[in-house]
Amino acid sequence: MNLNHFLKSDREKAEDLYKSLQFIAFELLEDVVKKGDFDGCITLANAIVDHSRDLKKMQHPEQVVELHEIASKFAKKGLDVTAVKRNVH
Repeated sequence: MNLNHFLKSDREKAEDLYKSLQFIAFELLEDVVKKGDFDGCITLANAIVDHSRDLKKMQHPEQVVELHEIASKFAKKGLDVTAVKRNVH
C-alpha cells in the first residue's frame, strides 16, 4: 500500500486499518470458511467492507496530499490559506 496517498495525519491509522484488513482477509476468513461458519464469514466480510470504505475515504491522489502539506506549512507560518472554488455559470 502506498502511504503517499494519505495525509500525514492519517497515515498511521491507514496503515493500521490496512494491516487489520489483511489479517481478516488472509488469516481469519480462511479459518471460518474451512469450518463452514457462514455467520462468521458474513461478520468478517462486513469488517472487510468497513475497513475498505474507511481507507477509501482517507485516500487522496498524491498531488492532493502534496498540496495539503504545502498549505499546512503556510498555515504554520501564519499565512491564511483557504480553498478557492471557481465560479461555474
